[in-house]
Amino acid sequence: MMKKNIITLLFLLTFGFLSFGQATDSFVSNCAMNAGVNAKYLKDFRIQLGKAATQSELRYKANMSLWKNTKYRFSLCNTEGSQGQLILNIKDDANKVILSSFDQKTGKIYSFVDFVCNKSGMYQLNYDFTNGQQGSGVGVVSLVK
Repeated sequence: MMKKNIITLLFLLTFGFLSFGQATDSFVSNCAMNAGVNAKYLKDFRIQLGKAATQSELRYKANMSLWKNTKYRFSLCNTEGSQGQLILNIKDDANKVILSSFDQKTGKIYSFVDFVCNKSGMYQLNYDFTNGQQGSGVGVVSLVK
């Protein structure tokens, strides 16, 4: 009897975790599908940030290894309650910005950017919301065929 109750409890806990994960993953899946049919999902970064006191650098940082002669697509998606738009800067090993989804001259924000890697190595992905606003979203990295 005790064994049956434990198995039932484990089943319910597992089902609960899986159903909770699916609600969150539908947002990631939709963002990944926006990358296009020629793009293959590689990784996602879930970003949730409060309002910044000062805005000097982008606040969410992640490292990713990228390969030479490979084309990547970085898709950016916001949740509905976000006050700012999700933006991305990619820095090389010399800490130099080599690509941005935000054009400072025009103020245009791109929902995705493509990057053809010229040198294999570790790159820093820097995410934030425009003007240090609060928000949540996801950055999806895809391989473009």
